[in-house]
Amino acid sequence: MKKASILICTICIALLGTKSQAQEFYVRGGLGFVTESGKTEFNNADPNGLTRIQQSTDITVNPDGSMRVKSLNGTLGGGFKGNITAGYMFNNYIGAEVGFNYFSGYDKTIGKLTSPQIQSEEVAYLRGLDIIPAIYITPGLSKLNPYARIGAIIPTAGKLFIETTANQTNGGGQGTDIHVDAKSEVESKFSIGFVGALGVTYPVAPKLQIFGEVEFKNLSIKSKSAEITEYRTTAVTNGNAVLVPGQQLADLPVNEKKFVFSDTFTQGAPDPNSPRRIPTQYVNASGIGVNVGIRYSFGK
Repeated sequence: MKKASILICTICIALLGTKSQAQEFYVRGGLGFVTESGKTEFNNADPNGLTRIQQSTDITVNPDGSMRVKSLNGTLGGGFKGNITAGYMFNNYIGAEVGFNYFSGYDKTIGKLTSPQIQSEEVAYLRGLDIIPAIYITPGLSKLNPYARIGAIIPTAGKLFIETTANQTNGGGQGTDIHVDAKSEVESKFSIGFVGALGVTYPVAPKLQIFGEVEFKNLSIKSKSAEITEYRTTAVTNGNAVLVPGQQLADLPVNEKKFVFSDTFTQGAPDPNSPRRIPTQYVNASGIGVNVGIRYSFGK
């Protein structure tokens, strides 16, 4: 790895020193989609144990008591995105750029329990803005021109959202089901990952090009805090829903709706009026995707 870094730096320095044509600014904009890569186990999304879902599993309990257990692994890095990038070419071969990437992740089931009495499911997704500083390298061909981008991906805004539903058949007595809807939001700490892409550009006008690329990102986001922002329990009888007193968001103590992630902490007597500390979690947001769009140069 050290030798490869030295080689890349040497190539960059050499290319920077090449005096070939005038420097130019450019902007690039495009759309793309991402699929999962580097799958791992999902995090525990129910620290209060309300859903009876075991972490990262899909469990089906049969009427005879037997169970089918399926492991749920994956990432939250799949989804759609839009990107706008500003860059500067030092010469025909190398440039530097900064991209702004909005990401809207797919809904992903991270936990599920199905039994004759209880049906629960946890679904998670990411929404956010990333900054991507990168080095742009190309051989500078006049027509179909390949290139590579190598850089970092830094989440700067956005959250992880977790939506939970649970239904207990006859939970309120014969003929009355108890239904729970909840939504949580997870804030992140500063995190940084790696992004790389291989693509081609093709000129369609003197300063206008179209591009297509395959992009890989390796990103793990460290969680900072979490909060249950919605929590509603209803009793459903013959299709009529009534809120259950004492089982709404306002009825939850602070330590059951606010959480702080810590690497190290001392476990003491629970304080219902303070956020609960729980072990640090990381959100796997890695993926492989395709981007297409246009590139406009401001050079001569």
